[in-house]
Amino acid sequence: MKFNSLILGAVAAFALSTVPACDDKKDDKKAEDKKDAKDAKAKAEEKKAEEKKAEEKKEEPAAAEGGGGGDKIGIPECDEYIEKYTKCISDKVPEAARQQMKDAMDQSTKAWKEAAAGPAKDGLATACKAALDAAKQATASMGCEW
Repeated sequence: MKFNSLILGAVAAFALSTVPACDDKKDDKKAEDKKDAKDAKAKAEEKKAEEKKAEEKKEEPAAAEGGGGGDKIGIPECDEYIEKYTKCISDKVPEAARQQMKDAMDQSTKAWKEAAAGPAKDGLATACKAALDAAKQATASMGCEW
């Protein structure tokens, strides 16, 4: 009987000693699952951010040949202004002022592109014509061709 009690006690001790190990494995599994979920969430957020960045890049005007400006707006007066002013910047503007003018041109092009996609499209031709006239006067001393 003592022997049976001894075996029973050993089995019970062994069983109790392995229970925490099982619990540890469960805790490890839960921690691993949480880590996997965090990793998946981080990857999804990263992918979403990359997609958003790619979409924003599509919306930005592409650089025109010679720098500054950008692709067509789809409104003849604006497209003419962009083409001629970009050429003026590249060919006639002194190097010291060139980058600042290119940056301003890029901002204008981006704004016009956004306006062309919305309800302000109707007034955009007039605005671009006025910008063209103002640029003619402002760059007359540089010899830009308009």
